[in-house]
Amino acid sequence: MAEHSRASRSVDHARTQLAYGEFLRRSRRRVDARAPLRAALDVFTGETVRGSIVFVPVPGTDTRTVISSVVVAEGAFKGVGRFVEVVPGDPVSQDDLVSRAGTVHVVSTLGTLLPGSSINLHSCLFSGTQQLSLQVTGGTGQFADATGSFSGTVSGRALLARNPDGSCSFTQVPRLEVDKFSESGTLSF
Repeated sequence: MAEHSRASRSVDHARTQLAYGEFLRRSRRRVDARAPLRAALDVFTGETVRGSIVFVPVPGTDTRTVISSVVVAEGAFKGVGRFVEVVPGDPVSQDDLVSRAGTVHVVSTLGTLLPGSSINLHSCLFSGTQQLSLQVTGGTGQFADATGSFSGTVSGRALLARNPDGSCSFTQVPRLEVDKFSESGTLSF
């Protein structure tokens, strides 16, 4: 067990925990078997990542910046971190999920806008939900060899900028955007 706990891949360690937990269970040591079986289950049932991000425009440009974010991961890796938009794009961007254990590099791809999305043309307030997928492309620290993928949704509210004639602008960066995302998938590191 000690040798596999230092394994670079969490799946290898989880397989060892599963085998050890099964051994303990068959030896009628059910209470002792709970911890390794639970740890293995967390790896094999997948990861969840959820969080929220607040964006504002950068003055004098047509880009935006993150002013606040929180990301929570549960599964083989449990931790809290923050979101960094590295290369913004629509529908594809490169982002980092940063925690004390290291950084996970992801390619974020927006999918279909789901029914129920709306824009109030009087206040220029957009509200909607869109499909979102994350492809893990490596990282730093504990996540240097990370691979995996996630899928889920992002729900957002945005105060759109206005055109000179007072109408809502669909081409300018919103004056304020708040997004909440929830993803599930796999992560190996």
